[in-house]
Amino acid sequence: MKKIALTLIFILLLNSAVFAEGEESAVSSALTEAEAQAEFDKEEDTEIETDGESDSKDEKETDSEAEADSDSEDNEALPDNGINLVDLYVFGNGIDLSSYPVFEGDTLMLPIKEYLSHIGANDFSLDSENQITITYGKKIIAMHLNSNKAEINGSDAELPAAPFLLSDTVYAPAEIVCKSLGFIYISNINGHKMTVYSDIPVDTDGTQKSEKRINELNLSSETPYLIWVNKSKYTVHAFLGEKNNWREVYSCRCAIGAPSTPTVTGTFKYFSREKKWIYDNFYVGPIMRFYGGYAIHSTLLKFDGTDYNNAVGVKNSHGCVRVRPNDLAWLIFYVPLRSTVYVTEK
Repeated sequence: MKKIALTLIFILLLNSAVFAEGEESAVSSALTEAEAQAEFDKEEDTEIETDGESDSKDEKETDSEAEADSDSEDNEALPDNGINLVDLYVFGNGIDLSSYPVFEGDTLMLPIKEYLSHIGANDFSLDSENQITITYGKKIIAMHLNSNKAEINGSDAELPAAPFLLSDTVYAPAEIVCKSLGFIYISNINGHKMTVYSDIPVDTDGTQKSEKRINELNLSSETPYLIWVNKSKYTVHAFLGEKNNWREVYSCRCAIGAPSTPTVTGTFKYFSREKKWIYDNFYVGPIMRFYGGYAIHSTLLKFDGTDYNNAVGVKNSHGCVRVRPNDLAWLIFYVPLRSTVYVTEK
């Protein structure tokens, strides 16, 4: 529209010039019109460039505002330490908890009873005085809800964050509890994610204590695999290798015989693999029989395959060694018949 209007104005000017100054003036006016048209075109190009820059600037400002809003929303969703995802591994296996981890400052707080059940420390209590007591072997932790004061293995201690109750679930600082019970606790942070590993202890040289113990005993096996059941630690260790050169490749928690029906001790051979043993309200299986009616088998399962009693770290069987189904699946898959099964009190 601007171009058309300007052209009409020049035509009118041209006509006026013709009437006033004759033919020469008309040529002069025509040149002026061409020059004006060129100037107009120049102005139009400049406006287009300016508009483009303006649009680009507006888009950048809009993008910046959107990014700022997005960052603001992300930051609002994150805890103070910036972590919004926690992956938990116990003995190399990923675990899921029924209640979400939370943070008190930089301290990871976990639903401690459920977390400890994966480690195998099931002796947990909360009394009417709000005292939390956790016992694992000879190790004892005593804490109180909403207090940083604790007694750990007979000594006074200061917790990095106070345990608390959330929807009837006790949360406690995971690292100090895990380490105080004698387990390895390692955490790594990558961006907004924390990964936590809990495992059995290692010696100062980085080797598993279990490897050192087994390799000192001159134990052999008819297969490349050997199993050690440590009753005092409620652990099952699987080794790969040969006499005096065994390397641990798997470990898990277990339950053992009740005081009235203890698990036998000694050196045995895994001689029979069976599908399951069925009882009135549950079954166990598969079965890795190593001495008479003694076997390594699953914790108690309902007939639909769900847990009936999955407790480990306790003395509650008729003499067999119970491990959780996912751990048994590994043992069944890798450990062949005729492998040595070594069972000790300590």
